[in-house]
Amino acid sequence: MRGVYSFALMTIRMLTRRRTFWGIAMVTLIALAAIGSVPSFDVPGQGRFMVDFGLFGIEMGSLLLAIGLASNIFPRDRETRTIMPLLAVPLSRTQYLMGRFLGAALVQTAALMVWCVSLAVLLAAKGYHVPEALLPATLLLVAEGWFLLAVVFFFSFWTSPPLNAPLTLLLFIICQMSRAQLSNLIPGAPWLVDALRLLLPRMEVFHIKDPVAHGIPVPTSYFLLASAYGFAYTAFMLSLAIAVFRRKDLK
Repeated sequence: MRGVYSFALMTIRMLTRRRTFWGIAMVTLIALAAIGSVPSFDVPGQGRFMVDFGLFGIEMGSLLLAIGLASNIFPRDRETRTIMPLLAVPLSRTQYLMGRFLGAALVQTAALMVWCVSLAVLLAAKGYHVPEALLPATLLLVAEGWFLLAVVFFFSFWTSPPLNAPLTLLLFIICQMSRAQLSNLIPGAPWLVDALRLLLPRMEVFHIKDPVAHGIPVPTSYFLLASAYGFAYTAFMLSLAIAVFRRKDLK
């Protein structure tokens, strides 16, 4: 495990030096600031509006970070031949993937925490109540973001970065859809709809911005179960990615 942690730290240093990370981080912060700058005109519910759209903006930032951080890590390592000496002696393929994933996940988590704090500061500066569940709601988005990272790594082992982004976005959209919406999208194939609903996670599990914005209490057990649900799907996708990577010819 020491090799995985050391490689994760190397990955963190590599990713935080990239302009892609800082660009997405700054754009999301600007979007949050723009939400906070919308005039209220003394309309009730402005605080709820900021919480709702702020958490939505953090979710979109998490999706962009997953794609921006992970889609070109393996292709770049392969193109520059960096991966060959790494796998020759110090790391196995599983350790390589876990180190890269852990480093990217920590960078993504740090960004989400900064965005969460920024949203709380904006709410306080505007004189609105900061919901107690704002941090737990963001942590659920972290669980969702880790799953998306695992998906991006999985796609990166058998497709190119330009194709990785639309595939991840398509999967993200499908996971957001209800059974009725999937049935309208794929008419005449109820077995396929049932299979997709069985295999893919239901992203609405991670979205509690409406109850948070309206001050509706969310049980602690829900946060724990939803987090476990997300991490279980992350482990499932990482297992698939490892299985594909082990059989991939790197020449």
